[in-house]
Amino acid sequence: MPKSIYFSPDFIRQQSGHCFIMGERNLVLYEKRMFQYKASSLYSGSERDGFIHCCSWNENLIAFTNDTGTRVYERGAERIITSVQPSHDVDRVRSSRSPPKHTWMPENNLVIGWADTVTILKIRDDDGVKKGEVHHIFHVSMFICGISYIPESGIDNMELFLVGLQLEGEDFDDCASVISTVTTLTALESSACTILKTSVIRPLGLKEFELQSEDMIESVKLSNHTLPYMIHGLGIPYLATYFILTTKHIIMAVPYGPEDGIRWRLKYKLYDEALDMAKHNADLLSKTDLSPKKVGRMIIEGYLTGKRARAAASRLPLICGECKEEWEWAVNQFEEVKLCTLLAEVLPDGTPTLDPECYQKVLIACLFNNVKQFRKLVQTWSPDLYMTSFIIDRTQWRIQQISKSGNLADVDETERVLMDALAHLYLYERKYESALKILMSCQDFQIFNVIDKHQLFDLVKDQITELMNINSERALRLLLDNADSVEPSFVMEKIGRQPKLQLAYLTKLMSRNEGTEFADKAVQLYAEYDQKKLLPFLRKNANYNVNKARKLCSDKGYIEETIYLLAKSGNHYDAVKMMVREYRNMEKVIDYCKDQNDPDLWIHLLGVVAEFPAHFSQLIIEASNCLDPLLIMDKLPDDSDIPNLSEALDKLLVDYTNHAELQQCCYDSTLNDLNVLTQGLISAADESVSVNIVSRCSLCAQIIINSNQETTKKFSDIKVFKCGHIFHLACSTSEMERRQSIEEGLCIACSDQIELINV
Repeated sequence: MPKSIYFSPDFIRQQSGHCFIMGERNLVLYEKRMFQYKASSLYSGSERDGFIHCCSWNENLIAFTNDTGTRVYERGAERIITSVQPSHDVDRVRSSRSPPKHTWMPENNLVIGWADTVTILKIRDDDGVKKGEVHHIFHVSMFICGISYIPESGIDNMELFLVGLQLEGEDFDDCASVISTVTTLTALESSACTILKTSVIRPLGLKEFELQSEDMIESVKLSNHTLPYMIHGLGIPYLATYFILTTKHIIMAVPYGPEDGIRWRLKYKLYDEALDMAKHNADLLSKTDLSPKKVGRMIIEGYLTGKRARAAASRLPLICGECKEEWEWAVNQFEEVKLCTLLAEVLPDGTPTLDPECYQKVLIACLFNNVKQFRKLVQTWSPDLYMTSFIIDRTQWRIQQISKSGNLADVDETERVLMDALAHLYLYERKYESALKILMSCQDFQIFNVIDKHQLFDLVKDQITELMNINSERALRLLLDNADSVEPSFVMEKIGRQPKLQLAYLTKLMSRNEGTEFADKAVQLYAEYDQKKLLPFLRKNANYNVNKARKLCSDKGYIEETIYLLAKSGNHYDAVKMMVREYRNMEKVIDYCKDQNDPDLWIHLLGVVAEFPAHFSQLIIEASNCLDPLLIMDKLPDDSDIPNLSEALDKLLVDYTNHAELQQCCYDSTLNDLNVLTQGLISAADESVSVNIVSRCSLCAQIIINSNQETTKKFSDIKVFKCGHIFHLACSTSEMERRQSIEEGLCIACSDQIELINV
């Protein structure tokens, strides 16, 4: 008796041979000939191999399974190309009670379902040689009675449809748990009650899969004697139709519709997947009780019931979207479970805009549970969203309640946060004085932004000292920006007991070329508290009293400042004397004397340095080009030991000699230049001036040499000058003047040009 039979895929085609295979211990191929079938043995098994309980055919590949495993036979090559051994204990779960099942998927993928194991074998073709690779092998929680696949799920990791039996009330994780509970299927037949079950799984890794759906067919009551071999499952994948055969029933299974899928996902708390499916089929479900709106509400209620309020709040933007009604419903749901604080980050404040009560519920919840979140909402939410007067009353009551309670460790911090929020609420109500009073008492830096934004300087100009204590830099900028509203004298009076603040204020004021009347006060403050900036101020500013400043710097012992002020007041002698005594560095003193360019100052310097013989040599070396050597020798102290005097005098003499030689060379060069110029002048004077037939009078422009006797007689007298001008004596309108000019040896034309230039 055959245990399995399978027809070739092209059995119904004419001239196909009408082949089929039968399996018992051997696998026999039957091919139709002219009058009868011809039998060919493809595989011969021994008694140890057991019977072939399942076989299948795909193109030229034939798969068959006995107790030793599954083999794939290739027609044409006429050989077995691969063999897969079973993953379960075939002695404890016998094939006669739980036979294997095959199904071929596209691209030569063979799925083997046997007992509680599923194996996916891929047949690869490497250069014409086929071989098998096991891609997946895993256990399921039932005995497999039928197996198929769902083609729409994609080629990679295609979803499998499984039909099987499971012990009622038992939870199967793998085949090991089944075997440990039921030793043989005979025991299952006699004592356990079974139920029919279907599953859709998606293979992931080698031993991992993802359960997509699972159904218990409770409407079909199976007897206690039902075994896996009594149930059959098969399918027509591309028609999305699957059949389950029992001893008394034929059941047709089709994929879930959107409603079934959503209900199943909601039942197993797959809320995100349920919402995605509802939105994807929104048009189809719009008039049912599973529309996206209703599913969203079910999801929120499910999260809240399951005490996963944070997850519910995070999904509200996706579920409610821009629907005002849904947002308001969600706020009410969260209020019922007293978790409105979780809505602070997700509640929309623009599109859509909810009723004021919704925002007030969230604000009140944060006021009593999370004061920092309350302050953040007050600062970020527009006051148009809620009734600010109501929130102000509740905030004031809350502050009073906190102040009376002495059992909180962070009362001060909580009260400060609430006061800050209350100040912002007062600003929304345009109660600026109350807001500024709170910000001033809390010493909040934001008070400056509030003053600038709302132009409230007039309300705080009498509290300049308090503003300085909050932030002196920002307060000074505020004062300068509002200089028209307050006089500097008023500010100086207000901060009179805070000299450092006075100094900072004057620094900012004078950087804008204002407050010149406080220049002396600025000098005093710089001298007392910031000496480094005193000298730059003295150099830049010219509005202070020099004598007072010099006396102040002298009393303080400020050397550089005193020297500068002495020089500025014109007291160069004292400045030089002080520089010599204090600096003991002749380079600065000499540079100073060079800048003044005063010979008397040099003489004074010699007298001062004479008191310090150690510096005399340096002065001689540095000022050798600026001082007369005789004057230096005259001022040289006779009774003092001057270090390095000989070297200094040698340099002085060398420099003086070089200077004298340079002057002599310059004088000789000048004489040579004068001699050359004189010789050139004489040579030019000795040169002749040519008069030809085309020469014309420089005054009348007539030709000097003319063939006309009358004209020649009239203009017979001519005069030629070295400058090249030629003219007739008779051309002058005033002959006496011209004769006088000629007698003086002056060219009339040149004289006219000189007069024109002078004019």
